[in-house]
Amino acid sequence: MGLSRVLYLVSLGLLAAASDILDPTPDPKAVVQYGQARFTVLTDSIIRMQYGQTHDDPTFVVLNRRLPVPTFEKSMEDNLLVIATANLQLRYDTSSETTFDASNLQVVVQDVAGQPVSWAPEPAAGKTLDGNLLGTARTLDGNKGASNMNLDCLTNDRPDLHCTLGLVSRNGWVVVDDTGRPKFDNDTAWPWVYQPGIPVPTLDQCQIDGSKQRDCGYIGISKTECDGKGCCFDQSLADRAARGEKLNGAPQCFYSSVAQQDLYFFGHARNYKQALLEFTMISGKVPLPPRYALGVFYSRYWAYSDYEEMEIVRQYEGHSLPLDVQVVDMDWHITMYNGTTDQAGEQMGWTGFTWDKHLFPNAKAFLNWCKARGLKNTLNLHPASGVQPWEERYAEMAMAMGIDPKTSKYVPFEPTNKTFVTNWNNIVLAEREEEGIDFWWLDWQQGEDWIKMAGVNPTFWLNYIFFTNPNHWRRGGADNRGMLLHRWGGLGNHRYQVGFSGDVVPLWDSLDFQVYFTVTASNVAFGFWSHDIGGHITPSPPELYTRWIQWGAFSPMFRTHCTKNADNYRRIWLYPFSYYSVMRRFMFMRWSMVPYLYSMARHTHDTGVSILRPMYYNFPESDEAYSYDRQYMFGESFLVAPITAAMAPNFNTTQKSVWIPAGTPFVSWHSGEVFNGPTVLTRNFTLDEMPVFAVAGTIVPLRVKGDIGTGTSQHVPSTLKLTVFCAGGAAVYGTGNVYEDDGVTNSYKTTGGGATTNFQYNTGFNQQSSDQLDFEFGAANGTFPGMLPHRAYEVEFRGTWPAAAVTLDGKELTEIIYDMPCASAVGCYAYNGRHLSLHVYTPALSTNTTHIMEVQLTGVLPSPALQSNFPGQMQRLVTAKQVLDDQWGIHTVHQQDYYDLITASEAGMRITYMPSTAAAELAAFSNSLNAAMGEVGALTLPDDVKSVVLELLQP
Repeated sequence: MGLSRVLYLVSLGLLAAASDILDPTPDPKAVVQYGQARFTVLTDSIIRMQYGQTHDDPTFVVLNRRLPVPTFEKSMEDNLLVIATANLQLRYDTSSETTFDASNLQVVVQDVAGQPVSWAPEPAAGKTLDGNLLGTARTLDGNKGASNMNLDCLTNDRPDLHCTLGLVSRNGWVVVDDTGRPKFDNDTAWPWVYQPGIPVPTLDQCQIDGSKQRDCGYIGISKTECDGKGCCFDQSLADRAARGEKLNGAPQCFYSSVAQQDLYFFGHARNYKQALLEFTMISGKVPLPPRYALGVFYSRYWAYSDYEEMEIVRQYEGHSLPLDVQVVDMDWHITMYNGTTDQAGEQMGWTGFTWDKHLFPNAKAFLNWCKARGLKNTLNLHPASGVQPWEERYAEMAMAMGIDPKTSKYVPFEPTNKTFVTNWNNIVLAEREEEGIDFWWLDWQQGEDWIKMAGVNPTFWLNYIFFTNPNHWRRGGADNRGMLLHRWGGLGNHRYQVGFSGDVVPLWDSLDFQVYFTVTASNVAFGFWSHDIGGHITPSPPELYTRWIQWGAFSPMFRTHCTKNADNYRRIWLYPFSYYSVMRRFMFMRWSMVPYLYSMARHTHDTGVSILRPMYYNFPESDEAYSYDRQYMFGESFLVAPITAAMAPNFNTTQKSVWIPAGTPFVSWHSGEVFNGPTVLTRNFTLDEMPVFAVAGTIVPLRVKGDIGTGTSQHVPSTLKLTVFCAGGAAVYGTGNVYEDDGVTNSYKTTGGGATTNFQYNTGFNQQSSDQLDFEFGAANGTFPGMLPHRAYEVEFRGTWPAAAVTLDGKELTEIIYDMPCASAVGCYAYNGRHLSLHVYTPALSTNTTHIMEVQLTGVLPSPALQSNFPGQMQRLVTAKQVLDDQWGIHTVHQQDYYDLITASEAGMRITYMPSTAAAELAAFSNSLNAAMGEVGALTLPDDVKSVVLELLQP
């Protein structure tokens, strides 16, 4: 292989902001050509189908076609060319003289739920989703729920949304049309877009019966883009669509009789995970975001000064809240809210690259202050106005672009002009980056038909140039990962993340749809959507914001934000304490899960399966997996069903139905109750409860509370908490792992760039019951610069009995009371009676050595007593006591009037102090709870108060 070829292949890795070697040219053994038709067998389930073309250039969607050639057979049956893989059979009529259509091409997926399923190129008239499970769209700007957002791209009439169907279908097949897609050149320093175009068909070639016309675009496609695909454009239909008329499936843009076509047939049946893996094999992997990106963002559209930004950080510190990324919205730069337009015809001051020195007199000093606290910083950009004469780098930029600065003529924004972009990066943006801006928040809102190159929209292209900008990420010889905030630009955008979903209206319907919207985005591998938690446009009421924070904790990213309004804020401590305390707990939960989330993000990079994924990925043959579309798997370990509706009047609970699938039991994280599916669980949840269920037996890596602070998410924790969901013995065996690397460079893609540590436990194989629990800390597999040679652990066994003895590598540990310091050099253990969890605290252990821990329990597993909702009832009893206590001076009741309730609420603490009483306390708890309910029923209280307390006491 020549040097130029090697450099070219390496340059293609830049398209994915990676060192991956990608090759768009397939192995010749994978190609079958007959006349104008060319077929490339990429995998057992993906076949590329070309007509009238033989190009193998990298496109916006497909970068890599050099895959191991799968076993396949080709044969001729009269005029039929037959290509058969393990999963597909393609049949093509070689006597045909026209482009692909239903008369000459057919592909059969051999096994979809036990039946073969056939596909042929279908006319636009009568075209349906064919079981497609949908994908995503550019933005949720202005969203008020499902009523004003349509993810069915066949009927979505907003071309600016780049609506993209999913890569998975319940019918077992999906076809991706790559015809006329923009391509990347072979520049080895920074590949750039070009559009060679396809000849526009003649009028005769467009004379196709309307019932046979095949769609070559989307509703609202422009003539420029249709011409770029080499297809026929019906201007009369376009005019009707522009007037808002329904076209009822008639295509504005359709294939001619001899049209070039470039189609990718995905025939993975219902193996959805395999479809996503193979998509990322040809389109580029989902990048692993920097570790800090999975932490906590603070953002608000407000003209903050530097000292106000610093005060907000201090407030986070004062409330012991985590914070990792400080976002500064557009008022960081010179703004002019005077209603006038600039030379580009845009709102004056909306674009800006120069610090407003009234607010930031020494921006570098401010950013250094943030860096000293470990914070990352980003700035908002609206770049459409180019570089205006008032910008501090205007003269240099103008001269670089051949404009005399004395003319004060602005430098137009030309994002597809490589000279402009290179100068803009090096002259204008680089100074901000060198001052300490870690990444950019792109907030393009100036139209999606802005670039006059067929198939190129500014959202996708800006995502590419910012995510891959070599001047930023490789400055000074570095090899840092790309990172940005921006909207979705179309298929292939999974390579350039993180997503920014835009400005939604704070409503329950908006929150509800946001969950669904994020779930379906996994179907196009866009798994890192970040949302304005709490909504954007108006103030977010306390209950709604609390539930939004909960959803944010279990969503891909955690970023609070809102628009400029004096009454609109998202600092949780400004809300009433009853809401703040819940939001604080869930914000801490989010921060604590970063080791787990980062491990799952690595899994996403390796597999193409997003952290947040639909239920049907794991349970494709269950109808409920499709109908319960507001719940999802959160990584490998959790099932989550966010609360997206208000509490019932006069009650402090919200009812939610959750589908529990068959197979491994699930255990509620908040209540400890174990559930076996298949079943639909309908429960009432209080404000501080969220339906989060762990897979029984899973081991989840978390941060310990003592590490909380600013900028801590980016660090590898010196003490790692491992929560083991024993589920009362419902799982006799369990596993988990943690993946770690330097958190910021691309070395994770190389040997020596990351390490995985595995953990496992068992409670006695092939035994019906056991009082022994064994746990193994595996030796790290791999290494990376900065890897910890030693690490301490806190292992929390949830849903198990207290320990009679614990040994670690043969040394006996010391028993202490839970939440007391451990003074033993060999380690300690304690029991939390409120959670029915055993906690073991180890000293620092070698990370390159396997360690064995043995636990002798005081009872046997499995145990129904440990599979009940006792931990959840403990928390509800505390809340019930608070409600009654708070009646003092209003509808006063005395403590002696609800002693049974208080006694029941203390059961967990009694176990904590004396773990040996656990079995007896659990056996007596049901009677204690019944006594408390009878006691409350006899109290003289208003009905609304009494109903709230009794609701809390329901078993």
